[in-house]
Amino acid sequence: MKHFLSEPAVWKTISEFVAPNGEISNSKGESVISISETEITNESWAQIGDVKRINNYKLIPVSPGEFRYESFNPELGKQTGVYNIDRNTIFSKFKGEATSLNGYEIIRRENDVCYAQGALYDGDKLVNTWNAMLSKLR
Repeated sequence: MKHFLSEPAVWKTISEFVAPNGEISNSKGESVISISETEITNESWAQIGDVKRINNYKLIPVSPGEFRYESFNPELGKQTGVYNIDRNTIFSKFKGEATSLNGYEIIRRENDVCYAQGALYDGDKLVNTWNAMLSKLR
């Protein structure tokens, strides 16, 4: 069974970010998954209005069902986290380095489409939630 990180691929993304007050921001973007013998990379971006947000991930396998990762986002800084995999679903939790930012994301794959939902917190205070649909281009 395949999951989001199972194979090299280019994914088109459509996302919705929701602030605690209910304000919604929509975005379109892309994720490019590359796999080598020692690591997986995910170079991704999302365009929200005039702002292009970038997240570049480097994942190292710990076991067949677990990856540790680092991500760099120019706005949020360095983040570290873990991906736990259960068949077609990835469960992720992360935290910001030298900040109180933390969050989680769940990515479920159905054939060539992935569905993601997550939340970002500053300590215990919700910053935003998101949901996304990722469609495999190639």
